[in-house]
Amino acid sequence: MEVQKDSRLWRIPKLDTRQFVVLAFLMALYLAISKLTVGTNVLKISFVFIVMSLIAKWYGPIWTVFTAIVLDIVNSTIVNPSGPFFIGFTFSAIVTALIYAIGYYHQSHLSWFRVIITQGLVVLIVNIVLNTIWLFIMYSHVHTVDTFVTLLGPRFLKSAILYPIEVIIVYAFLNNNAVKQATQKIFMS
Repeated sequence: MEVQKDSRLWRIPKLDTRQFVVLAFLMALYLAISKLTVGTNVLKISFVFIVMSLIAKWYGPIWTVFTAIVLDIVNSTIVNPSGPFFIGFTFSAIVTALIYAIGYYHQSHLSWFRVIITQGLVVLIVNIVLNTIWLFIMYSHVHTVDTFVTLLGPRFLKSAILYPIEVIIVYAFLNNNAVKQATQKIFMS
């Protein structure tokens, strides 16, 4: 496992034209995949975590956070407006981007442990805690603990079921030979 230095992790890497075009393509792919969500405003299932994980692995925390902010605003206001824009979800996107970037940036091979911890932090901090708080603020007319627990129950169950599936998908995808070859072509040439 490679130890990251703060200066390398938090600097803004300059992108050449190819890297910038790939980032734009990944952003478009994220928006397309976000249209394929299943569920309601309170309980959604989506596979955008795969694209965000790849962006984090390739571009680091600064570019990933910037990308997450842009994608959240564009997705919630233009591409897929499924409710009112709420800045809390933008904050959730930032936290998700940071967790993925810290976990995956500059890792040539991701260990099971790294993927389990990184995906677990996203599920616990963002999906279960933060997003449930935002939904509670937005949609709950009665702000009580019982109302919060009512929102939390199905979201916790969904996250518990999807978590191992997400771990397997991220591990398989980010350690795939095609991704490793693309990393070499895009960033090492």
